[in-house]
Amino acid sequence: EPGTARLRESGSSRDRDALGRTDGSPVMTFDVADVRQRIRLGEDARWEFKEVVFRGNRLAGPRPDALADELAAFANGRGGVVLLGVTDAGKVQEMTRAELDALETAVVDLCRNKIKPPVEVDIRRFLIEPGKPILSVEVEASYAQHDSPGGAYRRIGSSKQQMSSDERLRLAQSRSQARFLWFDKQPVPGTGFRTLDEALWKPMLDAEGRLEPPRGLAKLALLTSEAEAGAEATVAGILLCSRAPEQWLPNACITATHYRGTDRSSEQLDAQVITGPLQRQVADTMKFVQRNMRVGAHKSPGRVDLPEYSLEAVFEAVVNGVVHRDYAIRGSRIRLSMFADRLEINIPGSLSNNLTISDMSARQSTRNEAVVSVLARLPVAEIPGSRNRVFFMERRGSGVPIIMRETQALSGKPPEYRLLADSDLFLTLPAAPTTANPRTVRITVEEGGEGIAGAQVVVMYPNGVRAAGTAGEDGVAVLDLYSTELPVIV
Repeated sequence: EPGTARLRESGSSRDRDALGRTDGSPVMTFDVADVRQRIRLGEDARWEFKEVVFRGNRLAGPRPDALADELAAFANGRGGVVLLGVTDAGKVQEMTRAELDALETAVVDLCRNKIKPPVEVDIRRFLIEPGKPILSVEVEASYAQHDSPGGAYRRIGSSKQQMSSDERLRLAQSRSQARFLWFDKQPVPGTGFRTLDEALWKPMLDAEGRLEPPRGLAKLALLTSEAEAGAEATVAGILLCSRAPEQWLPNACITATHYRGTDRSSEQLDAQVITGPLQRQVADTMKFVQRNMRVGAHKSPGRVDLPEYSLEAVFEAVVNGVVHRDYAIRGSRIRLSMFADRLEINIPGSLSNNLTISDMSARQSTRNEAVVSVLARLPVAEIPGSRNRVFFMERRGSGVPIIMRETQALSGKPPEYRLLADSDLFLTLPAAPTTANPRTVRITVEEGGEGIAGAQVVVMYPNGVRAAGTAGEDGVAVLDLYSTELPVIV
């Protein structure tokens, strides 16, 4: 018999109050005594009872579509709890362990497949009296507007009501604004101006801001107000100006792993959990990639490096990851994985603001505007892959095109973006060959059918490698090329 309902993976009601709610409503924390009292009092705006019916081993009631409508209505409203195994009159039914298992499986399935987008719930089991367990399904006010089989519902009072098109539009707008504020301006309880490290925030302020740092940080949305006594650090402030953001945002870090083979079951050659402010995470991640990737070379006539990956492409990908990841997803962190044939970056969160994979190269979309704004004025210094960069962000929408261009030029293959379950963005960078194979070619230079003696011939590769030679008396130049299986341009 559980004592209290689970408060999500963040581990405390303070975390959820500060960072998990969209409407400021209190977290619903309850134990078995609270549930018994609620059953005696009956349903209201936050509690719904549902009788459960089994025919043999098959769940016959409540109907999945009807239950999905109820759960979506809570998600579209202020949240609530559905008690399964309790009649409208407050009578607790008898259920076996097998029936409880089947009921929970059915709830998980409909939350994923009958509500769009899927709704997150906390499912708990309570033993009200011997032989009479119930299943509680807690639904939080969501960041999205959810559709269910019956349409679009919202909980009002003790019943659900269909939303009009105007109500749906207003709800979507308000939830969108709340989601936006999560990343930029949401306060983090227990923090303040003194939480932020001067060595980190000082380079972000201009001369005027350094005269009154709280006011300067408030203008950058790194503090909630310029009054030092009442100011709290924002999520952006913690991410950029705290030595250990993971103290408040446990998954604001990067897990980097280098595998010997082509899958995660192969031996790990190197692994690191990369923490600290975002700018340091970028630098340390690039150092991890640089020390773990293979770099071949050949002479032509001087040394020409043949790296597995373009560090410029990886730099853009890592910066995009820390800037655009969904920090509202508390159970996931950015994951960088290096395999024998590819590099993968898993970024928690779907694409924001109706952006699609097909238009990523042409459109810009920002999830964390305050973070972007600060990194656009923060000097990048000496970080591998930051060639030609002055600041971490340049806000020109050039990141994805650079990733595409540099990867194609080096490996001869395009990078691949894909969405997993509309909740995680994956980027795969194919590894380029790091060994050069000698290849002799004959290139004839003619004019009017006659060979041109002494003609200078230059062979260019897309990655910059080149070879040169001079045509003989017959107009034929013989060159030993070092090919990385890339097309050549003569």
